[in-house]
Amino acid sequence: MAAVLPQQSIGGDGPRVARVALGCMGLSGTWDPAEVGPEHRRRAIAAFEAALDAGITLFDHADIYGGGSCEELFKDCLQAVPGSRERIIIATKGGIRNGNFNLTATYLTECVERSLRRMAIDYIDLYQVHRPDPLTHPAETAGVLNGLLRRGLIRAVGVSNYYPEQVRALQRYLDVPIRSNQIEISLARLDPIYEGLDGGDGTLDQCMAQGMTPLAWSPLGAGILLGSTPHPAGPERGAALRAALAEHAQRYGATPGQIALAWLLAHPAGIIPLVGSANPAHIREAAGAAAISLSREDWYALWVTAWGRDLP
Repeated sequence: MAAVLPQQSIGGDGPRVARVALGCMGLSGTWDPAEVGPEHRRRAIAAFEAALDAGITLFDHADIYGGGSCEELFKDCLQAVPGSRERIIIATKGGIRNGNFNLTATYLTECVERSLRRMAIDYIDLYQVHRPDPLTHPAETAGVLNGLLRRGLIRAVGVSNYYPEQVRALQRYLDVPIRSNQIEISLARLDPIYEGLDGGDGTLDQCMAQGMTPLAWSPLGAGILLGSTPHPAGPERGAALRAALAEHAQRYGATPGQIALAWLLAHPAGIIPLVGSANPAHIREAAGAAAISLSREDWYALWVTAWGRDLP
């Protein structure tokens, strides 16, 4: 029987999902669709089944992941577990094309229709524009999204990598509220947390003000927090942060990765970390972070360590 994780709504009154989600960028294990074979399919299905068993209900894709192969393999995942489509929320993204961004009506419509065909589904629960496109007026982007909603091909709209003013510009022309903003945030990237501190952009404040759910990509800092990637601020900052995570992990009976995810989960904006792994053991470990409740003192201690200075 599948585990039950704590739940929350996407965008205030949107669909309810588990507080930890699976980011499907690595589901196929390759960025070359021609390389995908039976072993890739087996690993993808194993990851999907592990996520379901761990209680994960939100699966986040993009049409460019694996050159389209991640969405293609997700069709196999859904077929391998009968009835799973009705139990989950499928999110995907579109709008990146040949090294540029394209949020025109024609291209976004093509993106949605291709994603539906790849996954062999009738609708997308949450459709997110992948990156802002400076050459497309937000009225055009909103217009096509409104049309896709009316056609029933998508059921909710989100954005990805949008700054607050970009969100406001798109929202002005949409018929529905923007439900989510998928952003890079972790103890290795603090910018969205606090406007006015070292270039902070206030994204989380806007999410709380407008009822949007932040979806966190690279919640472990693309390996920075676990030591597989150097910290951009230097080795001393990386070592201090890893030591702090290890200390808290011992205190809470957890792993350092779980503490890093629990730190995000504690924020009142309702951040949902997107765990980007196809390893069943890593997926189960990440889901366990939802059971950890950091104290206020420990949350701030980790923030100070990550920031590298005392709070003002």
